[in-house]
Amino acid sequence: MPRKRSKKLWLPLLVILVFALFLLYEQSKRIKLTLLYWNDFHATIQPYPSTEKENSALVSGSPYFAYYLDSLKALNPNTIVICAGDEFTGDPLSSLTSGRAQIEILNYLKPDIFELGNHEFDYGIENLKKDIEVAQFPVVCANLVYKKNKELFVQPYMILNRGKLKIAFIGLITEGLEKMLKQSEELEVLNAESTLTFYMKGLEEKSDFQVLVSHMGDQKDKSIARNIEGLELIIGGHSHTIIFKPFKINNTLICQAGSRGNYIGALELFSNSKGEIVSYHNNLIETRINGVKADSLVQNKIEELERNSGIDLDEQIGELVTPWIRKDNEESNIGNFLADAMRSYARADVAFTNSGGIRKNLRAGPITVRDIWEITPFSDRLVVIKLNGDELLTVLEKNCRKGIDLLQVSGMKYSYTLERPFGERVIEVKVKNNEIRPNRNYKVVINDYILEQSKDFLGIPKQNLKYEFLPDLDREVFLQEVKRKGQINSKIDGRIMRSGEM
Repeated sequence: MPRKRSKKLWLPLLVILVFALFLLYEQSKRIKLTLLYWNDFHATIQPYPSTEKENSALVSGSPYFAYYLDSLKALNPNTIVICAGDEFTGDPLSSLTSGRAQIEILNYLKPDIFELGNHEFDYGIENLKKDIEVAQFPVVCANLVYKKNKELFVQPYMILNRGKLKIAFIGLITEGLEKMLKQSEELEVLNAESTLTFYMKGLEEKSDFQVLVSHMGDQKDKSIARNIEGLELIIGGHSHTIIFKPFKINNTLICQAGSRGNYIGALELFSNSKGEIVSYHNNLIETRINGVKADSLVQNKIEELERNSGIDLDEQIGELVTPWIRKDNEESNIGNFLADAMRSYARADVAFTNSGGIRKNLRAGPITVRDIWEITPFSDRLVVIKLNGDELLTVLEKNCRKGIDLLQVSGMKYSYTLERPFGERVIEVKVKNNEIRPNRNYKVVINDYILEQSKDFLGIPKQNLKYEFLPDLDREVFLQEVKRKGQINSKIDGRIMRSGEM
């Protein structure tokens, strides 16, 4: 009897042992693939405070970002580095070199895949072509073609080998690109879903799985995941969304790492021998610079570029008493300052500037040349147009909307409500403290980005406007205004009032 009990005891232990050995065998066949990713870096060459609070930790900055990236690469030989676009425009060096500085810095970071973002076109198509020629990394985008002959602007995808895996990376740019560019006549953006479906059919036999590198925003990425079968993963950008835990829709994972290099995404994928993803782990690593070394090669390149710029970017030109705070959908004190400077320079009745063109908040304290370049990095030209009172009302009605990129104003005050239908939302308007006169002509100053997108911003097509370009760029005007005033105390003074807030 004791011997029989012993056999009964050993039998389940043997089963457990065999099962454990089987699991170990299967585990040994798994391939660990690491994807390091970021998006919307916006030429954040210098570190910046992680929050608006005093004494916040500094994060990002190209030399420190490079150090983090190299350290993470070293952890797994099967690593792929991905940038989902919008590297350009933010630091003065990007604007001074028409994007070339950022490409040269990226050459040190060595992304394996770079998907174009809309801001790569900020300095024009021809400049971007020249910048791509300097790039020592592959640039992809499958849905961007020349209108004339339908040829691709860059290659549509890349297939990379890591371990025993072949991974296809397909790039897509936002379908709203044309509305974001000053000049878009040369290029056409194809439908994202149909383009992706077309390329995936051809890549299924050539690769183990397919990854979309998207510069379309998280909402569009979610739509893609709902509608396209067989897509394993989306590495996204454009919406600046911080996604700590990847969204999972159907069988598609969606990742994005915020903006300006605050985080580097590290997605670990575990694949079986068939190329199927069996598990994953995602981590967003904050790039705090405290205790971290700056990459010396990147730092030296930045110092060289700044020496060659011919501008003392750290020259103090003024003092800010009250912090400048941006707001996308209501009046802001920094918007008031910029619009006032434009109106004064143009000797206009009214000024409009788009909130989306204001790219940085600024704490109270010294104002440097670099600050103004970072706040307004787009090198926009100023433009004078003539609008009568009825047309001004059309502009304000167009401006009474939910969402972002409200026009900041100078020379006028108005109130509105969203409870009324479009065309009846403006309640009261005053231009220079006088009631608006429908038949009077008003001199209005805007920037050339608003001019090119005037139908969306003003409700009036560009061809229906008479306009005249002024000699100075907006940034030059803002620099001179800071120097002229010296000490600046910008306030919100009720220029744009939504009903119920008055």
